[in-house]
Amino acid sequence: MENQEIAAMEAKAAGLKQASLMATGNFSKASTNFDINYLDCKWNVDPGVRYIQGSVKTGFTITERTNIITFDLADELKVDSIRFRNGKISHYRPFDNSVIVNLGVFLDKGNKDAVEIFYRGIPPVTTPISSFTTSAHAGVPVLWTLSEPYGGRDWWPCKNGLNDKADSMDIAITTPDKYTSSTNGMLQSDLVAGGFRTTRWKHRYPIATYLVAFAATNYQVIQDQVTLGTTTMPIMEHAYPEKASEFLNAATITKRTLQLLNNTFTPYPFIKERYGHTQFGFGGGMEHQTNSFMQNMSETLIVHEAAHQWFGDKITCGSWKDIWLNEGYAIFCTNLNIEKHYPEATLLNTYRSQINFIASRPNGSVYVDDTTSVSRIFDSRLTYNKGGWVLQMLRWKLGDAAFFSATKNYLNDPALAYGYAKTTDLKKHFEKVAGTDLTEFFNDWVYGQGFPSYKLQWATGGGAWIQTTLSQTTSDTSVKFFEMPVPIRFKSAFNDTTVVLNHTKNGQVDFFKIGFVPDSVFIDPKFKIVSANNTVTKAEIFPGSGNVVVFPNPVQDEFSVLLKNLTEGVLHLSLYNTTGQLVWRQRFGNFSGTDLFIIPSSNLAPGNYWLKVNKDEDPEIIRRVIK
Repeated sequence: MENQEIAAMEAKAAGLKQASLMATGNFSKASTNFDINYLDCKWNVDPGVRYIQGSVKTGFTITERTNIITFDLADELKVDSIRFRNGKISHYRPFDNSVIVNLGVFLDKGNKDAVEIFYRGIPPVTTPISSFTTSAHAGVPVLWTLSEPYGGRDWWPCKNGLNDKADSMDIAITTPDKYTSSTNGMLQSDLVAGGFRTTRWKHRYPIATYLVAFAATNYQVIQDQVTLGTTTMPIMEHAYPEKASEFLNAATITKRTLQLLNNTFTPYPFIKERYGHTQFGFGGGMEHQTNSFMQNMSETLIVHEAAHQWFGDKITCGSWKDIWLNEGYAIFCTNLNIEKHYPEATLLNTYRSQINFIASRPNGSVYVDDTTSVSRIFDSRLTYNKGGWVLQMLRWKLGDAAFFSATKNYLNDPALAYGYAKTTDLKKHFEKVAGTDLTEFFNDWVYGQGFPSYKLQWATGGGAWIQTTLSQTTSDTSVKFFEMPVPIRFKSAFNDTTVVLNHTKNGQVDFFKIGFVPDSVFIDPKFKIVSANNTVTKAEIFPGSGNVVVFPNPVQDEFSVLLKNLTEGVLHLSLYNTTGQLVWRQRFGNFSGTDLFIIPSSNLAPGNYWLKVNKDEDPEIIRRVIK
C-alpha cells in the first residue's frame, strides 16, 4: 500500500536523524520568554561540500522580562558572533545543543527587538540520512534539508519545538553559479556575480521551524499556474534535469489535487504566494510549506503532501502526540482523491486494504503514547492509517454536511489557523457542528486501542419482517464497547437494501421491515467502520413460537409483539397487571393479519403482566409479560 510506504519512509528519515535526541529526550532548549516574529536567513552553501555558513536574524517579542534568550543550535556548529542593536553581544554554549544569548540589557514584556547570529560549520551527520544531506544525482552534487521532527537545530539557530511560528521570512541562498536553489515562499531575485548565484525568497505566512527547508543542485525550473476559485496562482517545480519529464507529466494531477482540496475544505492556505515541488534524494516526500520536497511524483504522494499544506502547515499539531491531525487528514485526502476520480471498486479495495492493515494487530492507539520513539510517532498503522480512519468514521457517523462543515470551521478558527492545534481542538469543532458529545467516540477510537468484531444473528418473520441480534467483542481491553452506526446489507436475487443499526449495547435486538425476504446478509459491506473477524448467522425463526410472539421477555423500556397469520380486521391489544387492572390499550382498525407492534413499558413497575390480543372473529390470545 502506497500510504504505508510513505509512512515507513518518513519514519525512517526521522528515526535515523533523531536517534541521539530520542536517547536523551532532549528535543529543545530554546527559552519560552520570547516569540519569534520575523526571520532573515542568509545561507552560503556548496552542494558538493558538507558545510554551511550564514546568519539568521530573528525578530522577536519578549513575553516575560529578561536579559537572556536561548536558541537551539547543534554543538557542531560554531557561532562566530551575535549582533544586537548594531553591536556585538556575548553568548554561551553549554554543550547541550543550544546558544544562550546575553542581550546586555533587560527587556520588558511586549518589547520588540532582534538579534542576528553568525555561524558556520559542518552539520552533524546521522548516517545514512540526516537533516542536512549532501548527495548526488546523475553524478551531480545535490544538497537538501529535512528537519521533521527536531532536525532544524542541526543546521540553523532556531526554536526547535512546537510552540512558536515565525510570522514571516526572508531567505537568501548563495551557491556556486552552476547550481540553483529552492526554498519556501516566492522567488524575489536570481543574481549571478563573481562565480556565485544568490537567490532571494520571501514568505509572508507563519511557519513552524520543521517546515523551513532549502535544496540546491542543477535544477530545471518548471513554471506553471493553477486556477483556484477566482485566483490564478503560480506553481514552481524544481526537478533534476533527467527527471523533468516526470514532473511535467504530473502537472495535471497537481492542479487537480489543489483544486479538489481548495474546493472541499478552504482556499489554499498560501494562495497569495504559490505551491510547488522540489526533487530530492530521500525516498518519499516532505510537506515543506509552499514547496513539498519529492523523491517521485506518484499520485498518492502528490495528494498526501499537498493535503499537508492545510493539515500540518496551516494548522500544525501542537504536540507530536497529536500528529494524527497532520497524517490522518493526509490519508483521508488520498482516499478522497480516489473517491472523486476512480471507480467505486478501486475505493473499496483501498478501504479493505487499509482496514486489514489496521486490524493486523489488536492494540495501539492513534494518540501517540511515547514521543521519545520516532517509530511510534510515525507509526504507519496507527498515526497514518487508523488516524485517517478516525476521520472516515466521523464522516460516516455525523454525515457529510456536518463532517466537512466542522473541518472547515477547524481550519478557519482564528485561534488555530496558521498556528497549532491538539486533538481536543478538533473534537470541539465536530461537537459544535454535530450538536452532540463525542467524548465516547474519541475515547474509543483516538485514545483507546483496538477495534470491534461484530456477530450478527438474523431471522425472518411474517411477511418481510427481519429480526437482528447484534453483538461485538473488542480486540483490546482498553475499550469495552464501540458505539457506532453499523450498516447491514440484505440481499435476495432481485432486491438489495442496507439498514443502519445504531449499535449501543451487546445483544441488541432490532426489528424492521425491508419489503422482501433476503437470502444473504452482510455486515458493513462498503467499509464504513474499522472492524475485523465479523460473523453472520441465520436463525430459523424469531424467538418464541405460535402466532403471537413477545420479545424481549423480560422486557425493558419497550417490547415488541409480532402477530402472524391472524385474520384481517379490527385489532385490540391490551396489557393488564396481575390484579386485572388495565395499564395500556390500543386499537388498530386496519390490521393486515401479520404485523409488528412496539409497546412502551418504561413506566411499568417490575412484576408480571398479561397481554391480551382480541380479534372480532378470533378467540382471545393471552401471553405473559415479565418486567
